[in-house]
Amino acid sequence: VRRADAGARARLHTQPRAVLGIETSCDETGAAVVDETGRVLGDALHSQKQTHLEAGGIIPPVAGRLHKENIERVVQEAVEKSGVPLQELTAIATTVKPGLAFSLEVGLTYSLNLVQQYKRPFIPIHHMEAHALTVRMLHSVEFPFLVLLVSGGHCLLAVARGVSDFLLLGQSLDEAPGDTLDKVARRLSLKNHPDCSTMSGGEAIEHLSKSGDRLNITLKIPMSQRP
Repeated sequence: VRRADAGARARLHTQPRAVLGIETSCDETGAAVVDETGRVLGDALHSQKQTHLEAGGIIPPVAGRLHKENIERVVQEAVEKSGVPLQELTAIATTVKPGLAFSLEVGLTYSLNLVQQYKRPFIPIHHMEAHALTVRMLHSVEFPFLVLLVSGGHCLLAVARGVSDFLLLGQSLDEAPGDTLDKVARRLSLKNHPDCSTMSGGEAIEHLSKSGDRLNITLKIPMSQRP
């Protein structure tokens, strides 16, 4: 048995390294197999966009249920595209925070089952840190670098000093830009506009603003009359 284990470890070090990544932090079920150079060998994605558009926003329990229904298919598709069998993966990396609890639980549970089944290392991923590091897959950006992250649920400014070393300079306190745009779109019922029935809130606002007249309405400066 010891000889077999030693042989397996030797093969692991000589074979090209490939990591399976799984993302379920919000409303999209994603998976990809990436090699040690950052090259994506295979990926797959299931979007819940239309379901949540019809509901007027993301409903966490619904998002969690849809992740459960699609995660196995998405992972299998990514693995098949990559040509790397699950038993030959070097590790499994999964988003563990931040995100919707129901959604994160699905990805984490599925990943840990794979980890146990194939005896592979598990890499917990902070998905905002992952966003910040994505630029290094496309460009030669050296540490440290300043990064602004703007998304549906977060907005922050940080210095990336290393792969897992970040200095947070500031962040939104209550409302992130994407969340604010979604709420404005809901209040304006933009999904009922014939041009915007399949658009997200921010996309609908941008689309309609192009044909608007920003000088037509005078907006007062908030609290400008307060002593």
